[in-house]
Amino acid sequence: MQFSDAIKRGIEIVKLNRETVRQVAADAEAFAPALLITALVGIAMWISPPSFAIHGIVTLPLLALVGLFLGSAILHFIAHLLGGHGDYMALLRVLGTGRVLGWVRLIPILGPLADLWTLVIAVVALEELYGLDRGKAVLTVAIPVAVLVVLGLIGLIFGAMVLGVFVAGF
Repeated sequence: MQFSDAIKRGIEIVKLNRETVRQVAADAEAFAPALLITALVGIAMWISPPSFAIHGIVTLPLLALVGLFLGSAILHFIAHLLGGHGDYMALLRVLGTGRVLGWVRLIPILGPLADLWTLVIAVVALEELYGLDRGKAVLTVAIPVAVLVVLGLIGLIFGAMVLGVFVAGF
């Protein structure tokens, strides 16, 4: 498969085309393009302000790839806990190809919106690939998001407490 075809498929996934989701899931050749698309999201993250540190050219694509593998694994695990039956690699190919949306990070303000839409893409992929109904697919995506939000809040509270200790002079 040519990379330009992968981009076209990625755009179709972003548009929530369920037939394309199934096609990419079944296409073992879609793996390498999905990884390249995801790595390029890391480059887009590096180029977009304010993260133009030189080490980011390497670390951000790697973090994007680790995020794809880890995020797919977490969704796969939760989907199975909720009664879904699907293939991890199929999910990874679909989510990686759908990350073409992450390239909009080059346009300020659109990056966070694109991240929100990737959650919708994940819900559709879970419905199609794991046979989950909408509620269970949403729950599968919501659980790790909620955990991340809670951990972020704990981090903020802890950081504020540490800062308070230093400001108070203890």
